[in-house]
Amino acid sequence: MVPTSPPVAAQLTWFEKTWQAFCRLVVRVFYRRFEVVGSENLPTGQGAILCANHVNALADAVVLQAATTKAIRPLARSGLFDNPILKPILGLIGAVPIYRRGDPGVDVSDNSATFRRCYELLAKGETLIIFPEGQSHDVPRLMALKTGAARMALETIQVTGSEPAVIPVGLTFPEKGQFRSSVLVQFGKPIDLTLSEQKTDEQRVIELTDRIRNGLEAITLNAESWDEVNLITRLERFFAFRHGKYRQRNLQQRLRAQQRLIDAQRLLRKYEPDRVRALISQLKQFEKVCRYCGVKDYQLNIEYRPMLIVLYLLRVIWMLLIVLPVVMWGVINSYLPYKLTEHLSLRFAKGPNQADTTKMVLGLGFFTIFWLVQSYLVYHNFGLIWMIAYILSLVVSSVVALMVRGEMRRIRENVRVFLLFLRRRDLKAYLQYKRQELEQELARMVRIANRLSHH
Repeated sequence: MVPTSPPVAAQLTWFEKTWQAFCRLVVRVFYRRFEVVGSENLPTGQGAILCANHVNALADAVVLQAATTKAIRPLARSGLFDNPILKPILGLIGAVPIYRRGDPGVDVSDNSATFRRCYELLAKGETLIIFPEGQSHDVPRLMALKTGAARMALETIQVTGSEPAVIPVGLTFPEKGQFRSSVLVQFGKPIDLTLSEQKTDEQRVIELTDRIRNGLEAITLNAESWDEVNLITRLERFFAFRHGKYRQRNLQQRLRAQQRLIDAQRLLRKYEPDRVRALISQLKQFEKVCRYCGVKDYQLNIEYRPMLIVLYLLRVIWMLLIVLPVVMWGVINSYLPYKLTEHLSLRFAKGPNQADTTKMVLGLGFFTIFWLVQSYLVYHNFGLIWMIAYILSLVVSSVVALMVRGEMRRIRENVRVFLLFLRRRDLKAYLQYKRQELEQELARMVRIANRLSHH
């Protein structure tokens, strides 16, 4: 049966709107850079299955919800519904339980009811999230995909007559586990669901799963090891500063550059292994000298003109006299919950893929408790007006502290490097010369890789 009119998803409930606002607040606080690409690929008036890579536990679902204004229904493993804290939240956001083979006390036959529920939601124009890898992991590449997403899409067509959009979603966390790091969300092009009628149902499921994998690979960084990720990240940053100019890149551009570098270095390792080893050794030596001197790439490109020095001094004065007191007030009031979150997250997180989730949960709990207690104490001792003023000061000072986080450290580093270059005028010229040598060798390697890729 084919629907006579396009499905229209229900209006968001008050809780769904609150949940979306909460997710955006958490993401904006936890991540310094939050970039969303490809939102135009999300359909309107059509059910959608978002197929995302799974590298950051429950934080993945929070980031995905923050990336769209749609109410999205996550497919979550059934064990999460046994958690007394998560169960009511999962129910209010319309999460659907998935019963996984191998989980203790799980009957996988219950998935028949799960799939029927998914068919109904998709036919109504709802949006589902599924993580085809099955579980969160710490591997720097896609794991083997389960066939559930493909089966769900094809069976929805068979059962309801409506075709859902299958959207690959790439989640990239360049500094996973670090507070105030970055996250990139990329919504890929919808997967083509046209399949040969000559094939069996199982063959069609396998082919569609392969297409989903290809779509995900195009928008995720797939490296063989974390050593390779480390090398590629350093090379990409090195390229960004080449020729004495910094090329500002957004997160998507950085990911694309890293993907190209992965392909290039794999070709070169196959055909020019000695040259690759020599380049890596040269790069490590350059970085070692820079670390020993305490010099960073961007500092080699600074021209210390009088006007620049005057402007920088004015900025330092502004930071010390105006900004620093505000930041210190925020630090004083947030030090204990911050340190508790930092310390206990190391104990409770079972791996890098759980670090962000653990810090989000612990931070939310500790900051809420400490700030409520502190506000109550102000109210008890000084009255309502002072409590309101205190809460406003907490918000303002915390926002300023987040905005300038790391700025004082960078000021100290820049002043120290400036004085170092004043004393050792030959050092900057030497480092620039070594960097130029590396740039030239890298350029030659890129040309070789381009030739090899066309053969």
